Formats: sequence, C-alpha cells, structure tokens
Amino acid sequence: MRFVSRTDCGRRRKENEDALLANETGGFAVLCDGMGGRSFGEVAARLAVENFSQAIQSGMPRYMERLERDEQAAAMVNLVDEWVRGVNERVHAFARENDQYRDMGTTLVCLVQLSHQVLVAHVGDSRAYRLRDGKLLQMTEDHSVVAARVKDQLMTAAEARLSTERNIITQAIGTHEQVRPDVKVYESHAGDRWLLCSDGLHDMLQPDELEAIMRAGGPLEQLANKLVDAANAAGGRDNISVVLGEIGVA
Repeated sequence: MRFVSRTDCGRRRKENEDALLANETGGFAVLCDGMGGRSFGEVAARLAVENFSQAIQSGMPRYMERLERDEQAAAMVNLVDEWVRGVNERVHAFARENDQYRDMGTTLVCLVQLSHQVLVAHVGDSRAYRLRDGKLLQMTEDHSVVAARVKDQLMTAAEARLSTERNIITQAIGTHEQVRPDVKVYESHAGDRWLLCSDGLHDMLQPDELEAIMRAGGPLEQLANKLVDAANAAGGRDNISVVLGEIGVA
C-alpha cells in the first residue's frame, strides 16, 4: 500500500492540533485529532501517534507472515485492540501527572495492511473511508452523541450534520482510564483507495461532495490537496488532516 498524507490548520484556527503518520515500510497509518484547547490537544495527538507507532513497530510478531489468513486477522485484531488501549493508558497517565494537560484528549483512527486484508481501528469521530469501483463507503462509525441517535433512529443523518451537538464525542484517547476501540478487518482488492481523515474534512463536505472528489481519481498527492482545498473552500472551520492509501495493482 502506498500512502500520502496532508494536514492543514484550516481557515479559522491558528494552531494545528492534529497529528498523523503514514509508514509505507511498516504498512500502517495513524491519524489523531487532538482536543483540550490551546496546545493541549496537539500534545495528546502527538503522544498517541508516537505511542501507536512504537507499539506496532516493536510489537508486530515475527511469525505473522507464516500464519494463515484467518489466523493473521484474528491475531492482529487482538494486538491492535491491545495497542490502542495501551496508547490510551499512557496518554491518560501523562495527563494525570501534569495538571496543565488534565483535560486533553484525542481521537485516533488507524489502518494496518495485512497480506490480503486491511485492518481499521478507531476511537472518536475521525473516520476511515474506502473507495472501491467508484463507490465511497464510510467504514467507521463515529463514537459521538449524534451518531448514537442516528443509530437509534432518533434523528436522521441530515439532522445530525446540522446538530449543535455533532462534535460531542463519547469516547476519546486519554480522557478516561479505559476505552473500547472498534477494530475491524476487510478484504483488500487491488485498486482500493482508503481515506483516513479528521472531522475538519468530513464536517465541511457533504457525503456526495466527498465521494465526487474521491471518484475523480488522479495521483494521490493531487487528490490529498484537492480534499484539503475543498474543506478550506467550504469554510475551513477546523484543522484538516487526511491520509490516503492505495492498494497496488498487480
């Protein structure tokens, strides 16, 4: 999988509290959207990215390549779940030990490439999307107040997008001692394109607008710039971060 990443302050923020890392050699990408005001969100996001990167690079079992496909997926689901929970514990402990950072936290979404599959895990409302055969699908379910209401059929998706509570999340890295990450595995197809993004992107663009940009294709570098530019053109109310990944075509 090839990765390209972009991050931008947006048009209304002076500081960027997002952090991201795309590691082609390691076959993974992670994106975090910090919260907590001032520089605190940036600290939480950076710590989460650093700790996740360290965990996956030092903890990936050497025998993974020798496992059968189903065994590999099951092993990685357990490992990534453990790593994300460990990241939460370390960010939470750092915040408790430093009073000025007590209210900080961050979302986290990551993608890990397996031999024939893609693993996605997340906490919060940063998202993962997959483009396949011209169709863009949201592969993560926001841990947010409005997402829960939509799921319970208490409001529509359109109402959720306009709600004043749309940015209230129900889980975040570092805010509590424990988290429950969602970890899922999907079959990978040659030509699939994956998008990881912060809410600074998906809050600014309607689903059909986002799909149209992704369907237009082009080099990943150009596509990443188009996404950031579109979010800024729509108002750029928040920091905008994207990671694009593409499954190689044999």
